[in-house]
Amino acid sequence: MMTRAVLVLVLLATSVHAAPVLEACPAEIRRASDTLGQIFRQWPLRATGDPIDSALQAVASQLAERAGESTHRRWRTHVVRDSKLNAFSIGDGHIFVTEGMLRFVTSEDELAALLAHEFGHHIAGHFCQTNEPSGFFSHLFGRGEAPEEQRQVGELSASIDSTKEREADRIGVIILKRGGYNPRAAILLAARMAASGTPAHFQYGQRIEALRKLMTGVPHTAWVTNDSAPFTRLQDALRAEVGSS
Repeated sequence: MMTRAVLVLVLLATSVHAAPVLEACPAEIRRASDTLGQIFRQWPLRATGDPIDSALQAVASQLAERAGESTHRRWRTHVVRDSKLNAFSIGDGHIFVTEGMLRFVTSEDELAALLAHEFGHHIAGHFCQTNEPSGFFSHLFGRGEAPEEQRQVGELSASIDSTKEREADRIGVIILKRGGYNPRAAILLAARMAASGTPAHFQYGQRIEALRKLMTGVPHTAWVTNDSAPFTRLQDALRAEVGSS
């Protein structure tokens, strides 16, 4: 398990400027609770405990355990019934992933990269900052044309900040390494999303370049990650739904 002291040293070595926030602060918990209520009322979500929901939760819990983050927060995933490629966090360990994104990832490493980025937002303390509006959440790979861009989804205001996205990337790479996943999967996933026709304002070129700089010392040789039981269950559940439709 990674201790607070070890994580602080690792984050400093990778140029993360803020001290890590390993536990949710009271303001984060309060805002997350308010936002969660709005999402549950407004958005189409998979029922807690259905096969896809359960399998994604198991993958996230496994990543947290392997990376030494399982004792700091209760990580909870939710599946949004939407075909768009997206994932976001609202704080207090809550991570949302669309069905479209779950079908888009091609490997467990890519899914781990997606989740590790969201872990990074929590650990960086992005949800504890007092200047965030109620209903703040961050889009995976989100980067606006301006340093910070506001988006509206239902009644929720989304803040996209390129500085925070890069910080979440840096922490996410650490989590991937500690969890035994291929950190280069973050670049692969970003590159595939860039080629998928995702809105141009996400500016993947700059994000991919920043990720490449984080890979200094990471070998380019083939990296084999055997699919875990939770990821296999997720794939099987996704395929079963396609087959029955």
